[in-house]
Amino acid sequence: MSSNVEHLLSKSVDDLYEELGRSLISPELPTTTSITKQNAVQRGKSFVSNSLEKLRGKICIDWSYCSKRGEYGDFQSLAYAVAPLVSSVVGVPATTAMIVAIILIKSGMDKFCNCPLKPPKLEAKQFSEDNKNGVLS
Repeated sequence: MSSNVEHLLSKSVDDLYEELGRSLISPELPTTTSITKQNAVQRGKSFVSNSLEKLRGKICIDWSYCSKRGEYGDFQSLAYAVAPLVSSVVGVPATTAMIVAIILIKSGMDKFCNCPLKPPKLEAKQFSEDNKNGVLS
C-alpha cells in the first residue's frame, strides 16, 4: 500500500474527495454508469461530513491525537496511524480509510481536534565574543 499512499499524498484535497467518492460507489451499479468528477467529489465530501463527529470522537478523544501529534515525524506515518481508526469508525476497507485519513490530515488535524497551539520553541540567545559581560548582542 505504500506506493498507493505516496500517490494519495501527492493529490489535492479535492482530488482525494473524488477518489473517495469513486471508492464508495456500490459494486451493484452497472459499470456503464459513469460518475462525473463533480458527483464523485460531492459523494466523498458528504461521506466525510456525515462521519465527522464519530471520527472526531475516535481520533481526538479516544486516541488522544493532540497528545500524540509530536510522535509522528512525517505525514505518511501519521496517515498509517490514523487510517485504522477511520476504518474502525466508518467500516470501510483499508484503502478507503487511508483516503479519509489523508483528507483529514491535509485539512488540518490540529484544527479538527481543536488542539492547543504548540508553545513556541525558545531559541538560545547568543552572546557576542567581544561582550564578556553577558549582555545580549
